[in-house]
Amino acid sequence: MRLYAIISLLGMLVMTGWWLADYQTLWGKTEFGDFYHFAIRDYYFLGLCVLPSILSHLATIWGHYYRADAIFQESITRVSSSDKKQKVSIWERKDSYFGCTVKYYVLVFIATVVNLAWFGQPMKGLAKELEEGEPFWPEVFGAVGYGSGYAAMGACGMILFLVLRRSMLHALGFTYADLLPLHRWMGVAIIFWSVIHTVGYMGVFIINDLIAKEINFDGETRGPQNIMGFVALAGLLVLGLFSIPYLRRKFYTIFLFVHRYGTIVTLAGTLMHYPYFMTWYYVIPSVCLFMADRFVPKIIQAFALAPEVMCTFDKDSDILTMVVVSKNRTEPLKPYYPGDYINMEIVGAGRLHHPFTIASYWAEDPYSMTLYIRTFESKDSWTHAVAKMCGDEGKVVTIPCNIDGVFGDRNHDYLGAHEIVFFAAGAALTTFMPLIKAMAAQIEADGKSAIRGHLICTFRYESELYAYGEFMHRITHDPRFTSWLRTEIYVTRENRSPLTHVIVPFDNKKKHISSSSSDSDNTSITTGELPSSAVVAHQAHASTVTDFDTTRYTDKSIPTFLAADSASASTLHARRDMFLTAFLLIIPAVVFIGARHVPWEGTWDGEWRWCLTTEIFDQNMTNKCMWNYTMTPGLVHIIAGCFWGYLGLWYARRRSAGLGGKEDEAVVSAREQQQSEHMRQVLESQVQVINGSIAFVKGRLDAAKAIDALVAAEVGMDKEKTTSVFVGGPDSFLDAVEKEHRKAKWVVDFHRETWSP
Repeated sequence: MRLYAIISLLGMLVMTGWWLADYQTLWGKTEFGDFYHFAIRDYYFLGLCVLPSILSHLATIWGHYYRADAIFQESITRVSSSDKKQKVSIWERKDSYFGCTVKYYVLVFIATVVNLAWFGQPMKGLAKELEEGEPFWPEVFGAVGYGSGYAAMGACGMILFLVLRRSMLHALGFTYADLLPLHRWMGVAIIFWSVIHTVGYMGVFIINDLIAKEINFDGETRGPQNIMGFVALAGLLVLGLFSIPYLRRKFYTIFLFVHRYGTIVTLAGTLMHYPYFMTWYYVIPSVCLFMADRFVPKIIQAFALAPEVMCTFDKDSDILTMVVVSKNRTEPLKPYYPGDYINMEIVGAGRLHHPFTIASYWAEDPYSMTLYIRTFESKDSWTHAVAKMCGDEGKVVTIPCNIDGVFGDRNHDYLGAHEIVFFAAGAALTTFMPLIKAMAAQIEADGKSAIRGHLICTFRYESELYAYGEFMHRITHDPRFTSWLRTEIYVTRENRSPLTHVIVPFDNKKKHISSSSSDSDNTSITTGELPSSAVVAHQAHASTVTDFDTTRYTDKSIPTFLAADSASASTLHARRDMFLTAFLLIIPAVVFIGARHVPWEGTWDGEWRWCLTTEIFDQNMTNKCMWNYTMTPGLVHIIAGCFWGYLGLWYARRRSAGLGGKEDEAVVSAREQQQSEHMRQVLESQVQVINGSIAFVKGRLDAAKAIDALVAAEVGMDKEKTTSVFVGGPDSFLDAVEKEHRKAKWVVDFHRETWSP
């Protein structure tokens, strides 16, 4: 196990131990000081909870950069070395029904044990109370209400750890996709415990006839606090309602809005319902990491990337090509690996960030990343709105954008398989494009292959085969791919219009690009209107074409990450990330500690008191005082984190836009020319492939027949050889392939790659 993973594991174990032991060791123990000002218990909290979470997170960042390249190199060499083949470890094995790994079930078991411990510890005094003759049902309802409330509070701290894009759990081999289901089930657990908590105490109130006394605004009892509990429960139930898969997907924007602001309502209501500082023991660490997780990647990319994305739209295939480039072509982008993705916000098309897999291969051009996005024609479609912003076909438009990421998994053990199978529907092909290129690069570098690949993909139109640059043509013609990869392509519909792709050689010195036709006049495209495949197709009604053969790619080598010096680029970006992350974690934490020292309600008789109103015994004033001491330190901490995060983001974007100081006009002009030239090269590859040069099968992909053919070829049937299967596309496609996979009783390591929210 690598050092950063060991540090992350130790941090997680210390935090788990803290969660299990906190109630028994600190709650209700007066020797550790008062709840409402900084005392001995805070040292335990900082040392056993906050510090391990921060150190584990920093270790994960360190591993994310410094070791990412080494991990990938170690994995990718397995495609060309039979000596490095390995079976799927027990830790990574999946059950045949749910498709969950052993490590996932271990994590679920730990989370369940911790939840039950939270519930059970406060109930230990129940038996003693009953022995002393206390009324049975009021004591039982009260104990159940107290224990479930404590469990709900603890689970609130755990749930945010499960949606971090870079957490200690990722350092241990978990992926974001692994953890997302547990995040949802932890949300169910919070709702469950909260409802049981409400039922428990309502049972006490009903039995003892305390409804009117305990639920009111008169300030004589805990009535106002209990009403805030109902507010928190209402917010939580609304959160749960819009988290139902159908509603989440149908009303995703509303889901995000409710998730963000409903969480604030629920947390504030919980703190006002149970106004004790101890509640922050479980929430603060995950809130710290969550803020850093959301701010730092945005700031890093704002410094590194140009503030605009270049795009063009191919209407025949409904594919949007978008290119993001380095702000300064002398500095490579943070290395992104196969399967990595970014979150993109297009200014003018809403405030949401949308995730897209990076289709380009970093080692080919470390200064840019390319996205191919399928658009949907509906009034509520974000992609349709962006396609309209990209203008008429053939024109490259620059649009202001903000990038969050790069994110992705750091586990590539699947490359140790003997066989690898890809099923892709439409634009889901982009998930596998850089991986296939990386495998081909390694096989070329080592001069041998120890893996056999199968790509089975389906598209709506033939034009879409040419919309992903030269990728589809190359993998079906270049021996670097065809020697180990078998490609099977299906096209389901007729083209919207006849397409004839022509050769348009790139020549930066030409004033225009032309396509000749014997039946039509020459058509020129000015330098400002870079051609797309659709433009050439529409303008060249009949062209003289010459088929390409395998010699087309003879001089086009595929560099490896090692050859492109990805380690140096990782180090450059890692230093920035480590500094910014440490700053956004430590400074707000110092502010929080300072806020814990402040006597917000003043002093009494010259003494530091948690609340001077305790001498007056006015319950309403006491409630307000408790709310002040409970909520203010945490609120100040969150404000400090957001302030520095937004300030850093504003400064980075201002610098990127050239507003942070005067930038030489020649530098700006050179950068713009470099960006335009790179986009031209991307588009050139789209129009260099001839219509009809990519063979395909007309009709729908039958998953059952495809899998039967693989089984007949002994793919996935040899228990001594490992086979990895990846399926990308909409859920309906994934479900169909997975269903047939189970029917065939395939002995494979099955992976679902979906873009569904």
